[in-house]
Amino acid sequence: MDALILAAGDGTRMGSSRPKILLTINGITLLEHHINALNALGIKNIYIVTGYKHQDIERFIKEKGYRNVFTVYNPDWKKGNAYSVIAGEKFLKRPFLLVMGDHYYQLSPLRPLVRIRADFMMVVDSNPRYVDVDEATKVRFEKGRVVEIGKGLKEFDAVDTGIFLLSPSIFPFIKNSIKDGAETWNDVKRLWIAKNPLPVYDINGALWYDVDTPEDFENLKRIIKEREIIKARDGIISKTLNRRISSWLSQHLVKTQITPNQITLISFVIALASAVFFGLGRRWSSIMGGLLIQISSIVDGCDGEIARLKGLSSAYGAWLDSVLDRWADAAVITGMAWGTYHQFGWIIWPLAMIALAGSLSVSYTETRYEALFRKPLNRSKEIPAKRDVRLFLFMLGGIFNLIPHAFLIVSTLSFAEVLRRLLLSTVEE
Repeated sequence: MDALILAAGDGTRMGSSRPKILLTINGITLLEHHINALNALGIKNIYIVTGYKHQDIERFIKEKGYRNVFTVYNPDWKKGNAYSVIAGEKFLKRPFLLVMGDHYYQLSPLRPLVRIRADFMMVVDSNPRYVDVDEATKVRFEKGRVVEIGKGLKEFDAVDTGIFLLSPSIFPFIKNSIKDGAETWNDVKRLWIAKNPLPVYDINGALWYDVDTPEDFENLKRIIKEREIIKARDGIISKTLNRRISSWLSQHLVKTQITPNQITLISFVIALASAVFFGLGRRWSSIMGGLLIQISSIVDGCDGEIARLKGLSSAYGAWLDSVLDRWADAAVITGMAWGTYHQFGWIIWPLAMIALAGSLSVSYTETRYEALFRKPLNRSKEIPAKRDVRLFLFMLGGIFNLIPHAFLIVSTLSFAEVLRRLLLSTVEE
C-alpha cells in the first residue's frame, strides 16, 4: 500500500511564509510526523503533492534523505484540492491512503485500516474530543450509509478526519467529477455518496487535529504535551518528578535521529551499570548505583515519549521495553543483594527474592489481566507500587545504606497492590 499526502495549499489562515506541512511541533515537523506514522503502518511509497513553495518541501525531503518519499508538483494547486488528488494518479497503481498534510493524528487506531480493501472508505470520528466540531466537516448516516457531508450540517453522526482509503479505480470518477465542476475533495465525496455506498472506519475519539490557524497550532502543541508525553497510568514518582525531567529531555531528543528503541537500550545499559556499582559493595558505589537506577528510570520514560511524538509507537517497541525492564529489575536487585551480603549476611537474599517476586508480580498481573479481560485494571485506591516508585525506593536504599529496608518496603507495597487487584477482580466477576 502507498500513501498520498496533500500539501499544496498556501495556508493563508496560518499567516506563515512556510508550507503548513513544514511547521514544527515539539521539535518535529508535520511532514516528519506523517512519514514516521505511515512508515510504521507499513506504507511502501509516500507521495507528497506540493504546490505553494514546493521547493521548500523538496529541499527538506532531500536533506533528510528519505528513500521512499517523493514529491509530486501540482501546477493547478491554486484550484480545488481535487486536482491535487489527481496529480498522484500516474504514481499510484495499488491501494493507497489519502491524508491531508495539515492534519495531525494518532497512529495506533489506524493499524487495522491498512488491511482493509475498498475503492473509497472514509475515516470518521464519532466521538470528536479534540477538534473544533464547528469547523469540521460533518457526516450523517442513514441505515449505516453516508448520506450527507458538509460543515453546515446541524444533525450529524461523526466528523470527517481527513484520512481516506482508496484504490486507483477512484481516479476516473474524480476526473469526471472535475468535469462536472466538482473541484474540491468535499465536492467529489458528495458526488460519490449520491451514486455509491461510502463505508466508514471509525476511530471513535482518538487523537487527530486539523491545523488551520495559529490558535490551532498552539492548541495542538498543548494537546500533544498532555496526551502524548504525560501518561494517565504514570505512578506518583513519574507524575511529580520523572516526567518533569524526561519530557524536557524528549523535547531535545525528538530533534535528533535517535529512535525510541535506542533509548530503551540506553536505559537498560544504565540500569546494568547501576547493578554493577551496587554489586561492588562499597559505600560510594552504592550511592552511585542508587543515582544511576533513578537516572535509568527517568530515561525509561523518554522512549515512549519519543515514540508518540514522532509517530513511531509500535507493538515491538512496547514489548522490548517491557522485557528489558524486567531484566533490569532482576539485575539491579541481584546487584544490591550481592553488594550488601557481607554487611547484612544471608538474610539479604530472601529479602531480595521477595522484592523481585513482588516487582514482577505487579507488572505481570496488570498485563495478563488486560490481555485476558480486555479492559483496564480497576485503579481505585491503587497502592503506589509501580516501577517508578520501586526504583525510587532502591535509589533511596542505596544512597542512605538502607537496602534491606528498601527491599521490605517494595515487597510490602507490591504484594499489597497485587492482593488489592485480586480482591477487586473477584468482586467484579
